[in-house]
Amino acid sequence: MKLKKDKLYICFHKPQGLLGYLIVLRTLGKYAHCEMVLNDYVYYTNPGGARIKPFVYKNIMDIYEIKLPFDVDYFIKQFKKYQGKGYDYWAILLSQLLELDIEDKERYFCSELCLILINKLTNDSLTYNLKSIKANQFSPSKLYKYLKFMKIIREKEK
Repeated sequence: MKLKKDKLYICFHKPQGLLGYLIVLRTLGKYAHCEMVLNDYVYYTNPGGARIKPFVYKNIMDIYEIKLPFDVDYFIKQFKKYQGKGYDYWAILLSQLLELDIEDKERYFCSELCLILINKLTNDSLTYNLKSIKANQFSPSKLYKYLKFMKIIREKEK
């Protein structure tokens, strides 16, 4: 799959492995992971922390263009603030599985980081239930539904 230059995408992954299936089972969704894609690079976090890697399409991915105005350099600058930060295992357990509002401000899980970055494109103006966004409360599936509802994403890329 070839994505357009200077367009920002979010890539949702269907589950692979036990942890992925546990995530979709608990969140009642179809996605276990998400990441941002820009100019053939993936901006993401997983158990190795927040980092960048070349984009390689896999058939477990559903990719959507982010329908917000943005500047490439600004997006990269925002991501670099999080690059190298650790992966937040505890927030997945506490905020996703047990629904407790506990997180580490120096560690992030995938959908949390994606929503933070998307919110930065709106100058932190996104809301949920008329309140400021709490990114740690969004699983990949909940983020997908939210972005569709807000019309930030539309049709899947083909």
